[in-house]
Amino acid sequence: MTSASQAAYQALRDYLNSLLSPTHPDQALVEVPSALRPSLEAFMRGKTEYQDEAGRRMIYAHDLAAWAGDLIHGAGLITPLPLATVDVAALRAATLRQAA
Repeated sequence: MTSASQAAYQALRDYLNSLLSPTHPDQALVEVPSALRPSLEAFMRGKTEYQDEAGRRMIYAHDLAAWAGDLIHGAGLITPLPLATVDVAALRAATLRQAA
């Protein structure tokens, strides 16, 4: 694994692990890194979502945690995600937003 691939993998793991935090809030779908949105949208089929005051699709924190847990320990992504295409900076920024 190249150092760039390792950095992408670590950023992806850090992001998904941050969603498992019991203090993680609900999150707008548009705030989920774009590379992961299709997987989350597929996971959310048939589940309850809501809209915030700005009209953004919001995902409940417990659904985000279940999705992240499934990616980490279960089925994984529905389609492969080449690590070379991962926006490491966006994943790190999303992880930091959640920690704040």
